[in-house]
Amino acid sequence: MAVTEGQQVAGSAGVVVAESARVARAGGRILEQGGNAFDAAAAACLACSMVHPDKCGVGGYLLTGVAIDGASGRAWSIDANSRAPAAAHATMYRVGPLPADGPKGLNATEYDCSVRDDANVYGALAVGVPGQMAGIGTLHERWGRLAWPRIVQPSLDLLADGILIGPGLAQSISNLEDVIRRYPATSAHLLPDDVVPTEGAVWHRPHMERTLERLAQAGWRDFYDGEIAGAIVDSLSAAGGILTRQDMATFQPRISEPYAGRYREAEILGAILPNGPISVLQALNMLDCFDKVDVDDVIWWHRMTEVLKLVWRDRLTYLADPDYADVPIERLLNRDYARGLVEDLLRFPQSVDQRPFAAGGGVPETSHVSTADSDGNVVSATITQGGGFGSVFTVPGWGIILGHGMCRMDPRPGRANSVAGGKRPLNNVMTMVIRDGERDIALGMPGGRRIISVAPQLVSRLIDAGATCAEAALAPRMHVMGAEPVELDTAAPDELAAALEGMGHNVIRRPRAGGHAAGAEFIRGTGTVCGGGGGVAVAV
Repeated sequence: MAVTEGQQVAGSAGVVVAESARVARAGGRILEQGGNAFDAAAAACLACSMVHPDKCGVGGYLLTGVAIDGASGRAWSIDANSRAPAAAHATMYRVGPLPADGPKGLNATEYDCSVRDDANVYGALAVGVPGQMAGIGTLHERWGRLAWPRIVQPSLDLLADGILIGPGLAQSISNLEDVIRRYPATSAHLLPDDVVPTEGAVWHRPHMERTLERLAQAGWRDFYDGEIAGAIVDSLSAAGGILTRQDMATFQPRISEPYAGRYREAEILGAILPNGPISVLQALNMLDCFDKVDVDDVIWWHRMTEVLKLVWRDRLTYLADPDYADVPIERLLNRDYARGLVEDLLRFPQSVDQRPFAAGGGVPETSHVSTADSDGNVVSATITQGGGFGSVFTVPGWGIILGHGMCRMDPRPGRANSVAGGKRPLNNVMTMVIRDGERDIALGMPGGRRIISVAPQLVSRLIDAGATCAEAALAPRMHVMGAEPVELDTAAPDELAAALEGMGHNVIRRPRAGGHAAGAEFIRGTGTVCGGGGGVAVAV
């Protein structure tokens, strides 16, 4: 097993790219045992839930994926997004104005309001049906090769050895200590000896072994219609939640054809709404209206900035679960519509759009796994709790921290993404596959709203500049939403920042836009695989 960090790696059997070595190695072990890319993705996502519980978990609110089945060559969108409980409704939260002073949390930055007790963010009313476990199980059940208990085993082994607390996890626990202490089961799980664990400490997750052993024995569906489901629903009900056994038992991931677009000569495939790739496809449609320029040219950065402003205005105006809102999907993906949006930029290529637009902020906690194997299977899978530790509500006796899918819907009534029973929340994940004639590339990354902004930059570097996955992932980035300022990585040259400012952009420097991107690719001509990203890549 070859392991690299921040570099490209090649293999003959398969490759796994994830944010940390323990996660990537879990998927690599499955490849060594004869598993395919779907098995490896499922095992890596489950292991990530053990190692990075602030970012994702078996109770996480979603898994979103795009995959190529090598045997048939067909592409699939895997949508295991949370659904609101059937009893949910648009006025279930007490919405008020922004606080005059004091800290401003998710509701202030995302929705320009306050919610009493942050009930849509923390606690039992923040929990919809947790989709991540169903997504993991479906990856294996529909396309995997190995027996299910073997997919669970690497995570059990991680727990047996103990989880080494890294700086990110220690900081996440410290940041939320006050919230964690509201919930006795969460305190018992995350605060060993009733103190915040320090970096380098070894953490044995209380009760999580019981959960994994039950899943290995009874199968992943027990999470939705068995003993585990009962424990989840009963604990939420006792705390004032509205999720029911019926909500859990009727939950099914949606497996469908992905959205499809083109950039240059490549086909770009993205997961369906209410997941994020439609916005990335829209950006690429607009960028495809322009001639190629060097990715180091200020014009490349200027175009990207102007296109993203247009994308974010459409995204925050129209997008939601299309089963509950009239979303103009065909228009947003139409290349003529894209051409119309950038007509002014085509005519006046150095113009800077200074119109105001209230876009809000975002939450960064998410993780991503990309895999590929020599049979031509490729998988891009994003998993998340939402914000750090999601709802921060833990199921007593099971160690399951539940995600807060409800906070990804607008708590204010009368909007496209407002709360409704059974509705899926809009999210920013960017699970995609690029098919450029020679290779299939599974691509994705964490990073909240910055995912949508960075994704077109990654695709342009891969296609226009011929970058490897690792090169594209490590290159400087920028982020903007509906209006300036432009966030530019501190790694970008000062000369670039000055040139953008000279054109009229308002530039602020940030350490990094978004998290570790991960790309895994299958090379059709040779049947080999390679991959890389900002995290760790493992090849077998």
